[in-house]
Amino acid sequence: MVRLAALTCAVLLIAAAESADAQQTDPQRAAVQQVPPQQADAAADLVSSWLLVAAERDVARGEARRVPQARGLLILDRAGYVFEFFSAPSGPPSDAAVPDPRRVFADNGGFWGRYEAVPAAARIDFVAEEGVSPSVHGRKFSRSYELAGDRLIVTSTPEEPQAQADVRLTWQRVPTVEHLSPAYREVVGFWRHVEEARLNTATGEVDNRRERAPSVIVYTPGGFVGVHFPTLGRAPFAGEVPTEEEARQARNYLGYYGALGVYPGEVFHNVLGGVSPNAGAILRRFAKITGDELVVTLPSGNPQSTLATVVRLRRLSGIDDMLPRAR
Repeated sequence: MVRLAALTCAVLLIAAAESADAQQTDPQRAAVQQVPPQQADAAADLVSSWLLVAAERDVARGEARRVPQARGLLILDRAGYVFEFFSAPSGPPSDAAVPDPRRVFADNGGFWGRYEAVPAAARIDFVAEEGVSPSVHGRKFSRSYELAGDRLIVTSTPEEPQAQADVRLTWQRVPTVEHLSPAYREVVGFWRHVEEARLNTATGEVDNRRERAPSVIVYTPGGFVGVHFPTLGRAPFAGEVPTEEEARQARNYLGYYGALGVYPGEVFHNVLGGVSPNAGAILRRFAKITGDELVVTLPSGNPQSTLATVVRLRRLSGIDDMLPRAR
């Protein structure tokens, strides 16, 4: 009971810290409400969760080669937000005692941000907030696409960074979970990180407040979750391929995708692929939604510890933006 009371107290304290900002216009929220009608129409058939079923590299050179064991998740919503994470191994598994940190960025790609579909040109334009590679921050780029029913093929150019360069990704649409509960519908959407802090569940004390680089959690009506949580201060790589030191410093990043479980007051992230944590991890999160704010509490992995991390997020889009068009 003490810990439960402390968690509730922490939620109230963190929510209160933002009360002044609540009177101001949130530019991201305003952007959701001002999506041009043509953007909404163009995006309608793209809105969905998509699972990666095939990846090919060296497409632009006319030497397309299939990448084995590729996997990933793409999420496109009606408000113009996008999440992508994929793994497409650049070579055979390393048997080195100390893996080369550059392989993280050669094997894994993806980002989150904004998109606009241009059907007449068979093109999607993107503006990345952040992603696996620090070089994707703020980048504007375009990809060609082909949509045939529930199959979406997206092809990048060689100008994108690291694993995202010159790759053709084939995605399969994921259907919506049947009979979505009210709690499930409420949690669905893009949620932007605002602040996180450390909570002592025994005393209710909250300290070590901090921000991240633009970060997001996405919950989909197809039963998936996507996370991009980079730290502040990651510098873009100086060249096309990072040095070992650059790669080592940039690995302070949490990003993955997984299957979503929604329960009373809790969500579970069942990790299917990612940079950190790895596939197979099951992450339990306490969750409380008040209006357009989500507070997620991450308990310590040590059952004897009274410390937890509390993360506050602001809604960017919701269930109406995430549901695919009826087919």
